[in-house]
Amino acid sequence: MGSASWFVVLPDLVGAGRVLRRLPGGAVLVAHRSGRPWVVGSGTPVSQEDGVVVIGGAGTGGGAEVAVRLGLDVLAVPVGRGSALDRVRAGSCHLSASVDGGVRVQGTASGLRRVFHARVDGVDLACDRADVLAAAASAPVDEDVLAALLLGDRLPHPLADLTPWRGVTAVPAGSALELRSDGGTRTRRWWTPPEPVLGIEDGAAGLRRALEEAVRLRGDAVTAGPGGIGAAVLGLLADRRGALTATDAATDAATDAATGKATTRATDLPAPLPCAPPGPLPRLCGHGADEVAGAPVEYLHDLARRNPRAAWQHLAAHRARHRWAVADVLRGFADRRDHRAWLLDQARSLHDDAVPPLGWGAPPRLPPWVSVEAAAGVAALLRAHSDAAPLAPQRGRHSHLHRVRAVAASCRVAAQVGGGEFPFLDDRVVEACLAVRAEQRGAPWTRAPLLTAAVPDVAQPRENRTAAHPGGDRLDELVEDSPLTALGVVDPDAVRAQLAVPEPRWATALAHTLAVAAWRPGGAHERP
Repeated sequence: MGSASWFVVLPDLVGAGRVLRRLPGGAVLVAHRSGRPWVVGSGTPVSQEDGVVVIGGAGTGGGAEVAVRLGLDVLAVPVGRGSALDRVRAGSCHLSASVDGGVRVQGTASGLRRVFHARVDGVDLACDRADVLAAAASAPVDEDVLAALLLGDRLPHPLADLTPWRGVTAVPAGSALELRSDGGTRTRRWWTPPEPVLGIEDGAAGLRRALEEAVRLRGDAVTAGPGGIGAAVLGLLADRRGALTATDAATDAATDAATGKATTRATDLPAPLPCAPPGPLPRLCGHGADEVAGAPVEYLHDLARRNPRAAWQHLAAHRARHRWAVADVLRGFADRRDHRAWLLDQARSLHDDAVPPLGWGAPPRLPPWVSVEAAAGVAALLRAHSDAAPLAPQRGRHSHLHRVRAVAASCRVAAQVGGGEFPFLDDRVVEACLAVRAEQRGAPWTRAPLLTAAVPDVAQPRENRTAAHPGGDRLDELVEDSPLTALGVVDPDAVRAQLAVPEPRWATALAHTLAVAAWRPGGAHERP
């Protein structure tokens, strides 16, 4: 999915087509039975063979049609009649159904395929790109959300679901947007995560089957992209079925060690490849493997209530890895705050040095170069959204689902910029991992225990935890010209001072700030 790829779903209403003039080109890909535009997107009109498929749907009145958006980066197995629209057997796709004047559109459970909503010229639209809707609606940038994005991987639920534009909303992952025949909208949850009841052996077998199917669906000729141990696993599985044609130059050496191949650039391959389809080959990226197949440390909080002895055994290894103080751990175990109380406390602690573990996620902390007004805006967002329900009643479960959604958002932006496939974020792969007990997924004595149990022959890459210091001659200009400076979110002089420090204390936050600073509202991707 490149930067020019997008689609919009329109309701089956008289006059809805008037919004076409607000969209950035594109063509009508599928029409409703009424003849009105249903799916509009970039590129030339497509047929069932080369892009959009109209298949039997799930309408109780017998008048349902389902449009499935397909391509190298969006794969699906069609949903059969009577099976409802709630489950795609494998792969990753957007689905839309038009039934008796109502329209439904949904992405994936992980959020890699996301649905966004905005009202343009009085018409409710669904889209896979927030930036496309923002341009169509002439939506202004929300400076409070832009400031919150500086939290990076500490951005908590539900702030992570906000878009940088006012009036453009994200449909929660695992929920569908319904464009009703009376002109209204509503969201409906269609996905529920499985209960974590499996041990490591049964769970590994299920994960291996899900990954094998995910790799198979990407075709008979693929390349291995980057992504640590996840890329090594995907490369090994693709190689076993004879589909691996090359490894990306940026791929970790573990992929080559696992397959017994030397790293080969795609440009070094003989052409044409006998089994290669026309166009670029799918590139299998392993990003998301750690977040999906692992377990966040918050699982210790849940485990302590079920099995205190096991929790203390796990804790010893985690303490050594994270250098936790005993007092902080004890406070974390004793903490009984619900999600709402925790969010409200974070609104008051955005500049605290303390980052106690075992809460409802990583405590959000703003760097010192964020303006007083912007910090107040982030605190106001936390308070305004404090009534949002957690993703699960347990902290570990909530944190795991949040991490999956967070890495899916990063991968979605990466796909918009440079393409790539992310099989670890397929719904069936995510479900296979969630079904395994957290203390077995997160066992601290070995790296990626579930993943290595599923594919035991994979070679593990070396861990590299060294944070690179941002550099470059144009970083000052980048910050000066960014919306962060124009909207008064950051103090550019304070950022420049940090850039001059060889090993800044806030190195990770500085990297997040530069990533947001590089974003432009009318640029090539939907969010920083």
